[in-house]
Amino acid sequence: MSYQSVIGLLNTSMSAIFCVSLFALWRHHSHLNYIGILVLSYAIRVLCFGIFYFAFALENPVLRLVANVFLMLAMILLSAGLSNRRGQRPRYQVLVAIAAIALGALYYHQFVAVSLLARVIYLNCGLAAVGFVMLLDVAKLSQRTPVEQVLFGLIIISCAGFLLRPLYLLASGVEVGQFEGSYWLVVSISDALICAMTAVGIFAVIASDVMEGIKSDAQVDALSGLLNRRGFEPRARDALARQTASAPVAVILSDLDHFKSINDRFGHVGGDRIIQSFSEVLKEKAPRDAIITRLGGEEFAVVLPPGKATTAHLLAEEARKTFKEVAPGIVSGEARPTASFGIAIAQEGERLEALMDRADRALYQAKADGRDCVRPVGHNSRAGMAVN
Repeated sequence: MSYQSVIGLLNTSMSAIFCVSLFALWRHHSHLNYIGILVLSYAIRVLCFGIFYFAFALENPVLRLVANVFLMLAMILLSAGLSNRRGQRPRYQVLVAIAAIALGALYYHQFVAVSLLARVIYLNCGLAAVGFVMLLDVAKLSQRTPVEQVLFGLIIISCAGFLLRPLYLLASGVEVGQFEGSYWLVVSISDALICAMTAVGIFAVIASDVMEGIKSDAQVDALSGLLNRRGFEPRARDALARQTASAPVAVILSDLDHFKSINDRFGHVGGDRIIQSFSEVLKEKAPRDAIITRLGGEEFAVVLPPGKATTAHLLAEEARKTFKEVAPGIVSGEARPTASFGIAIAQEGERLEALMDRADRALYQAKADGRDCVRPVGHNSRAGMAVN
Protein backbone atom coordinates (compact mmCIF):
# COMPACT_ATOMS: atom_id res chain seq x y z
CA MET A 1 0.00 0.00 0.00
CA SER A 2 1.37 3.45 -0.97
CA TYR A 3 1.95 6.15 1.60
CA GLN A 4 -0.83 8.18 -0.07
CA SER A 5 -3.33 5.41 0.67
CA VAL A 6 -2.08 5.00 4.23
CA ILE A 7 -2.51 8.71 4.93
CA GLY A 8 -5.88 8.81 3.17
CA LEU A 9 -7.25 5.83 5.09
CA LEU A 10 -5.42 5.49 8.42
CA ASN A 11 -4.78 9.07 9.50
CA THR A 12 -8.00 10.54 8.14
CA SER A 13 -10.20 7.81 9.61
CA MET A 14 -8.49 7.89 13.03
CA SER A 15 -8.88 11.65 13.26
CA ALA A 16 -12.54 11.33 12.21
CA ILE A 17 -13.23 8.66 14.85
CA PHE A 18 -11.76 10.80 17.63
CA CYS A 19 -13.55 13.89 16.31
CA VAL A 20 -16.95 12.16 16.35
CA SER A 21 -16.29 10.66 19.78
CA LEU A 22 -15.34 14.04 21.23
CA PHE A 23 -18.39 15.65 19.61
CA ALA A 24 -20.66 13.06 21.23
CA LEU A 25 -19.09 13.85 24.61
CA TRP A 26 -19.45 17.57 24.01
CA ARG A 27 -23.17 17.23 23.27
CA HIS A 28 -23.71 15.71 26.70
CA HIS A 29 -21.27 18.00 28.52
CA SER A 30 -21.53 21.28 26.61
CA HIS A 31 -20.56 23.25 29.74
CA LEU A 32 -17.02 21.92 29.24
CA ASN A 33 -16.14 24.45 26.55
CA TYR A 34 -12.67 23.09 25.96
CA ILE A 35 -14.14 19.89 24.47
CA GLY A 36 -15.64 21.99 21.67
CA ILE A 37 -12.20 23.40 20.89
CA LEU A 38 -10.75 19.88 20.79
CA VAL A 39 -13.57 18.77 18.46
CA LEU A 40 -12.58 21.58 16.09
CA SER A 41 -8.92 20.55 16.35
CA TYR A 42 -9.64 16.96 15.30
CA ALA A 43 -12.10 18.09 12.60
CA ILE A 44 -9.31 20.19 11.08
CA ARG A 45 -7.01 17.15 11.27
CA VAL A 46 -9.54 15.23 9.18
CA LEU A 47 -9.53 18.03 6.63
CA CYS A 48 -5.73 18.22 6.75
CA PHE A 49 -5.09 14.57 5.90
CA GLY A 50 -7.87 14.57 3.31
CA ILE A 51 -6.10 17.45 1.56
CA PHE A 52 -2.76 15.65 1.87
CA TYR A 53 -4.23 12.65 0.03
CA PHE A 54 -5.34 14.78 -2.92
CA ALA A 55 -2.12 16.81 -2.83
CA PHE A 56 -0.10 13.61 -3.35
CA ALA A 57 -2.50 12.21 -5.94
CA LEU A 58 -2.47 15.45 -7.96
CA GLU A 59 1.20 16.26 -7.18
CA ASN A 60 0.06 19.74 -6.19
CA PRO A 61 2.54 21.69 -4.00
CA VAL A 62 -0.04 24.36 -3.14
CA LEU A 63 -2.34 21.75 -1.61
CA ARG A 64 0.61 20.39 0.37
CA LEU A 65 1.22 23.81 1.87
CA VAL A 66 -2.49 24.24 2.64
CA ALA A 67 -2.55 20.84 4.36
CA ASN A 68 0.46 21.80 6.48
CA VAL A 69 -1.29 25.04 7.47
CA PHE A 70 -4.28 23.02 8.68
CA LEU A 71 -1.98 20.60 10.52
CA MET A 72 -0.35 23.48 12.39
CA LEU A 73 -3.77 25.03 13.11
CA ALA A 74 -5.05 21.74 14.53
CA MET A 75 -2.05 21.57 16.87
CA ILE A 76 -2.57 25.17 17.99
CA LEU A 77 -6.24 24.49 18.74
CA LEU A 78 -5.21 21.45 20.76
CA SER A 79 -2.97 23.71 22.84
CA ALA A 80 -5.72 26.33 23.19
CA GLY A 81 -8.24 23.69 24.28
CA LEU A 82 -6.00 22.37 27.04
CA SER A 83 -5.31 25.94 28.23
CA ASN A 84 -9.03 26.68 28.25
CA ARG A 85 -9.68 23.63 30.40
CA ARG A 86 -7.65 25.07 33.28
CA GLY A 87 -8.97 28.59 32.83
CA GLN A 88 -5.64 29.78 31.44
CA ARG A 89 -5.39 32.24 28.58
CA PRO A 90 -3.81 30.49 25.57
CA ARG A 91 -0.40 31.84 24.56
CA TYR A 92 -1.75 33.07 21.23
CA GLN A 93 1.17 35.39 20.46
CA VAL A 94 3.72 32.63 20.99
CA LEU A 95 1.66 30.08 19.06
CA VAL A 96 1.11 32.45 16.13
CA ALA A 97 4.82 33.31 16.06
CA ILE A 98 5.75 29.61 15.95
CA ALA A 99 3.25 28.99 13.15
CA ALA A 100 4.44 32.01 11.16
CA ILE A 101 8.10 30.95 11.33
CA ALA A 102 7.42 27.30 10.50
CA LEU A 103 4.95 27.99 7.68
CA GLY A 104 7.09 30.81 6.27
CA ALA A 105 10.03 28.41 6.07
CA LEU A 106 7.79 25.76 4.48
CA TYR A 107 6.68 28.21 1.80
CA TYR A 108 10.28 29.24 1.09
CA HIS A 109 11.53 25.67 0.76
CA GLN A 110 8.44 24.61 -1.23
CA PHE A 111 8.54 27.31 -3.91
CA VAL A 112 11.87 29.19 -3.72
CA ALA A 113 14.78 27.05 -2.52
CA VAL A 114 13.08 23.68 -2.87
CA SER A 115 14.21 21.24 -0.20
CA LEU A 116 12.13 18.41 1.23
CA LEU A 117 14.58 17.86 4.08
CA ALA A 118 14.37 21.52 5.13
CA ARG A 119 10.56 21.35 5.06
CA VAL A 120 10.64 18.20 7.19
CA ILE A 121 12.86 19.86 9.78
CA TYR A 122 10.93 23.15 9.98
CA LEU A 123 7.49 21.52 10.12
CA ASN A 124 8.37 19.01 12.81
CA CYS A 125 10.27 21.56 14.89
CA GLY A 126 7.24 23.85 14.66
CA LEU A 127 4.89 21.08 15.82
CA ALA A 128 7.28 20.18 18.64
CA ALA A 129 7.44 23.85 19.68
CA VAL A 130 3.63 23.99 19.97
CA GLY A 131 3.80 20.80 22.02
CA PHE A 132 6.40 22.46 24.26
CA VAL A 133 3.96 25.35 24.85
CA MET A 134 1.39 22.78 25.98
CA LEU A 135 3.98 21.31 28.35
CA LEU A 136 4.57 24.75 29.86
CA ASP A 137 0.83 25.20 30.48
CA VAL A 138 0.52 21.82 32.19
CA ALA A 139 3.75 22.37 34.14
CA LYS A 140 2.36 25.65 35.53
CA LEU A 141 -0.30 23.74 37.46
CA SER A 142 0.64 23.77 41.13
CA GLN A 143 -1.02 20.41 41.74
CA ARG A 144 -1.40 18.04 38.81
CA THR A 145 -3.93 15.24 39.05
CA PRO A 146 -2.89 11.71 38.06
CA VAL A 147 -4.58 12.05 34.65
CA GLU A 148 -2.82 15.38 34.11
CA GLN A 149 0.46 13.65 34.90
CA VAL A 150 -0.38 11.04 32.26
CA LEU A 151 -1.27 13.75 29.74
CA PHE A 152 1.99 15.55 30.55
CA GLY A 153 3.95 12.38 29.78
CA LEU A 154 2.04 11.76 26.54
CA ILE A 155 2.74 15.30 25.34
CA ILE A 156 6.45 14.75 26.04
CA ILE A 157 6.35 11.57 23.95
CA SER A 158 4.54 13.46 21.16
CA CYS A 159 7.16 16.21 21.13
CA ALA A 160 9.91 13.59 21.03
CA GLY A 161 8.14 11.90 18.13
CA PHE A 162 8.08 15.13 16.12
CA LEU A 163 11.79 15.72 16.70
CA LEU A 164 12.79 12.12 15.96
CA ARG A 165 11.13 12.04 12.53
CA PRO A 166 13.81 14.02 10.66
CA LEU A 167 16.59 12.51 12.78
CA TYR A 168 15.44 8.99 11.92
CA LEU A 169 15.41 9.70 8.22
CA LEU A 170 18.83 11.36 8.33
CA ALA A 171 20.30 8.44 10.25
CA SER A 172 18.63 5.77 8.12
CA GLY A 173 20.68 6.58 5.02
CA VAL A 174 17.66 6.58 2.71
CA GLU A 175 18.54 7.63 -0.84
CA VAL A 176 17.28 11.00 -2.02
CA GLY A 177 14.90 9.46 -4.54
CA GLN A 178 13.24 7.33 -1.88
CA PHE A 179 13.33 9.98 0.84
CA GLU A 180 9.81 11.34 0.35
CA GLY A 181 8.07 7.97 0.34
CA SER A 182 9.97 6.80 3.42
CA TYR A 183 9.31 10.07 5.22
CA TRP A 184 5.56 10.03 4.67
CA LEU A 185 5.30 6.41 5.77
CA VAL A 186 7.10 7.39 8.98
CA VAL A 187 4.79 10.41 9.33
CA SER A 188 1.67 8.33 8.79
CA ILE A 189 2.55 5.65 11.33
CA SER A 190 4.04 7.99 13.93
CA ASP A 191 1.18 10.46 13.60
CA ALA A 192 -1.34 7.67 14.09
CA LEU A 193 0.45 6.68 17.30
CA ILE A 194 0.75 10.28 18.49
CA CYS A 195 -2.91 10.93 17.65
CA ALA A 196 -4.02 7.82 19.54
CA MET A 197 -1.86 8.53 22.60
CA THR A 198 -2.96 12.15 22.81
CA ALA A 199 -6.60 11.13 22.43
CA VAL A 200 -6.23 8.61 25.27
CA GLY A 201 -4.88 11.38 27.49
CA ILE A 202 -7.66 13.75 26.43
CA PHE A 203 -10.41 11.21 27.07
CA ALA A 204 -8.90 10.44 30.49
CA VAL A 205 -8.89 14.15 31.34
CA ILE A 206 -12.50 14.55 30.19
CA ALA A 207 -13.58 11.52 32.22
CA SER A 208 -11.85 13.01 35.27
CA ASP A 209 -13.57 16.37 34.74
CA VAL A 210 -16.98 14.73 34.32
CA MET A 211 -16.54 12.71 37.51
CA GLU A 212 -15.36 15.82 39.35
CA GLY A 213 -18.46 17.63 38.07
CA ILE A 214 -20.72 14.85 39.34
CA LYS A 215 -18.98 14.99 42.70
CA SER A 216 -19.32 18.77 42.80
CA ASP A 217 -23.02 18.64 41.88
CA ALA A 218 -23.60 16.25 44.77
CA GLN A 219 -22.19 18.89 47.13
CA VAL A 220 -24.19 21.85 45.81
CA ASP A 221 -27.74 22.84 46.68
CA ALA A 222 -29.62 23.05 43.39
CA LEU A 223 -31.99 25.85 44.46
CA SER A 224 -29.53 28.31 45.99
CA GLY A 225 -26.35 27.36 44.16
CA LEU A 226 -24.58 27.23 47.53
CA LEU A 227 -22.87 24.26 49.13
CA ASN A 228 -25.13 21.75 50.82
CA ARG A 229 -24.28 20.15 54.16
CA ARG A 230 -22.27 17.39 52.44
CA GLY A 231 -20.05 19.94 50.75
CA PHE A 232 -19.94 22.28 53.73
CA GLU A 233 -18.73 20.07 56.56
CA PRO A 234 -15.37 18.85 55.15
CA ARG A 235 -14.47 22.38 54.03
CA ALA A 236 -15.45 23.86 57.39
CA ARG A 237 -13.39 21.25 59.26
CA ASP A 238 -10.42 22.00 57.04
CA ALA A 239 -10.74 25.71 57.86
CA LEU A 240 -10.83 24.90 61.58
CA ALA A 241 -7.72 22.76 61.22
CA ARG A 242 -5.87 25.73 59.69
CA GLN A 243 -6.82 28.32 62.32
CA THR A 244 -4.39 29.67 64.90
CA ALA A 245 -4.84 31.50 68.19
CA SER A 246 -4.26 34.83 66.44
CA ALA A 247 -6.27 33.95 63.33
CA PRO A 248 -9.46 32.12 64.34
CA VAL A 249 -12.38 30.98 62.20
CA ALA A 250 -15.83 32.57 62.51
CA VAL A 251 -19.24 31.05 61.79
CA ILE A 252 -22.27 33.13 60.88
CA LEU A 253 -25.60 31.29 61.07
CA SER A 254 -28.61 32.96 59.50
CA ASP A 255 -32.28 32.13 59.30
CA LEU A 256 -35.09 33.68 57.25
CA ASP A 257 -37.67 35.15 59.63
CA HIS A 258 -41.26 33.84 59.51
CA PHE A 259 -40.35 31.86 56.40
CA LYS A 260 -43.00 29.18 56.96
CA SER A 261 -45.82 31.73 57.00
CA ILE A 262 -44.41 33.44 53.90
CA ASN A 263 -44.12 30.07 52.16
CA ASP A 264 -47.71 29.22 53.10
CA ARG A 265 -48.94 32.57 51.84
CA PHE A 266 -47.03 32.85 48.56
CA GLY A 267 -46.43 29.19 47.81
CA HIS A 268 -43.20 27.36 47.13
CA VAL A 269 -42.43 29.49 44.07
CA GLY A 270 -42.38 32.64 46.19
CA GLY A 271 -40.42 30.88 48.92
CA ASP A 272 -37.86 29.65 46.40
CA ARG A 273 -37.38 33.17 45.07
CA ILE A 274 -36.72 34.46 48.58
CA ILE A 275 -34.15 31.71 49.21
CA GLN A 276 -32.42 32.47 45.91
CA SER A 277 -32.36 36.21 46.60
CA PHE A 278 -30.92 35.73 50.09
CA SER A 279 -28.30 33.36 48.69
CA GLU A 280 -27.21 35.99 46.19
CA VAL A 281 -26.87 38.54 48.99
CA LEU A 282 -24.63 36.18 50.96
CA LYS A 283 -22.45 35.49 47.91
CA GLU A 284 -22.18 39.21 47.22
CA LYS A 285 -21.19 40.20 50.76
CA ALA A 286 -18.97 37.27 51.77
CA PRO A 287 -15.28 37.22 50.77
CA ARG A 288 -14.30 34.93 47.91
CA ASP A 289 -12.65 32.40 50.21
CA ALA A 290 -15.62 32.14 52.55
CA ILE A 291 -17.54 28.85 52.81
CA ILE A 292 -21.22 29.57 52.16
CA THR A 293 -23.88 26.91 52.56
CA ARG A 294 -27.58 26.32 52.75
CA LEU A 295 -27.88 23.93 55.66
CA GLY A 296 -31.48 23.13 54.85
CA GLY A 297 -34.85 24.86 54.62
CA GLU A 298 -34.37 28.53 55.48
CA GLU A 299 -31.12 28.12 57.44
CA PHE A 300 -27.75 29.24 56.06
CA ALA A 301 -24.16 29.36 57.28
CA VAL A 302 -21.04 31.31 56.35
CA VAL A 303 -17.61 30.23 57.58
CA LEU A 304 -14.98 32.95 57.45
CA PRO A 305 -11.47 31.50 57.03
CA PRO A 306 -8.65 32.09 59.52
CA GLY A 307 -7.80 35.76 59.94
CA LYS A 308 -11.18 37.20 58.90
CA ALA A 309 -13.21 36.59 62.05
CA THR A 310 -13.11 40.29 62.97
CA THR A 311 -15.21 41.12 59.90
CA ALA A 312 -18.01 38.70 60.82
CA HIS A 313 -20.32 41.23 62.50
CA LEU A 314 -19.89 43.80 59.73
CA LEU A 315 -20.52 41.17 57.04
CA ALA A 316 -23.66 39.90 58.78
CA GLU A 317 -24.98 43.43 59.30
CA GLU A 318 -24.41 44.36 55.65
CA ALA A 319 -26.13 41.18 54.50
CA ARG A 320 -29.07 41.86 56.84
CA LYS A 321 -29.52 45.43 55.60
CA THR A 322 -29.11 44.55 51.92
CA PHE A 323 -31.61 41.71 52.11
CA LYS A 324 -34.11 43.92 53.92
CA GLU A 325 -33.78 46.49 51.12
CA VAL A 326 -34.25 44.07 48.22
CA ALA A 327 -36.78 41.76 49.90
CA PRO A 328 -39.95 43.84 49.27
CA GLY A 329 -39.60 43.33 45.52
CA ILE A 330 -39.19 39.56 45.68
CA VAL A 331 -42.85 38.67 46.20
CA SER A 332 -45.99 40.71 45.73
CA GLY A 333 -48.17 42.03 48.51
CA GLU A 334 -47.13 43.44 51.85
CA ALA A 335 -44.53 40.77 52.65
CA ARG A 336 -41.29 42.15 54.07
CA PRO A 337 -38.91 39.18 54.44
CA THR A 338 -36.04 39.67 56.88
CA ALA A 339 -33.24 37.52 58.29
CA SER A 340 -31.64 36.98 61.69
CA PHE A 341 -27.96 36.24 62.28
CA GLY A 342 -25.91 34.55 65.01
CA ILE A 343 -22.10 34.72 65.20
CA ALA A 344 -19.56 32.52 66.97
CA ILE A 345 -15.76 32.83 66.92
CA ALA A 346 -13.98 29.47 67.08
CA GLN A 347 -11.93 28.65 70.14
CA GLU A 348 -8.60 26.88 69.89
CA GLY A 349 -9.13 23.16 69.33
CA GLU A 350 -12.92 23.53 69.09
CA ARG A 351 -14.79 20.97 66.98
CA LEU A 352 -17.17 22.03 64.24
CA GLU A 353 -20.23 20.64 66.04
CA ALA A 354 -19.49 22.68 69.17
CA LEU A 355 -18.83 25.84 67.14
CA MET A 356 -22.08 25.43 65.19
CA ASP A 357 -23.97 24.85 68.44
CA ARG A 358 -22.68 28.13 69.89
CA ALA A 359 -23.56 30.00 66.70
CA ASP A 360 -27.02 28.44 66.85
CA ARG A 361 -27.48 29.77 70.38
CA ALA A 362 -26.54 33.24 69.14
CA LEU A 363 -29.08 32.89 66.33
CA TYR A 364 -31.72 31.82 68.85
CA GLN A 365 -30.94 34.97 70.84
CA ALA A 366 -31.44 37.08 67.71
CA LYS A 367 -34.85 35.47 67.24
CA ALA A 368 -35.72 36.11 70.90
CA ASP A 369 -34.70 39.76 70.57
CA GLY A 370 -37.29 40.40 67.87
CA ARG A 371 -35.62 39.00 64.72
CA ASP A 372 -34.04 41.05 61.90
CA CYS A 373 -30.85 41.58 63.91
CA VAL A 374 -27.30 40.30 64.41
CA ARG A 375 -26.19 38.70 67.66
CA PRO A 376 -22.77 37.36 68.72
CA VAL A 377 -22.66 34.32 70.96
CA GLY A 378 -23.12 35.13 74.64
CA HIS A 379 -24.87 38.42 73.85
CA ASN A 380 -27.39 39.70 76.38
CA SER A 381 -30.30 41.59 74.85
CA ARG A 382 -30.09 44.18 77.61
CA ALA A 383 -26.67 45.23 76.30
CA GLY A 384 -28.45 47.34 73.73
CA MET A 385 -26.90 45.84 70.60
CA ALA A 386 -30.15 44.92 68.86
CA VAL A 387 -30.43 46.02 65.29
CA ASN A 388 -34.12 46.24 64.43
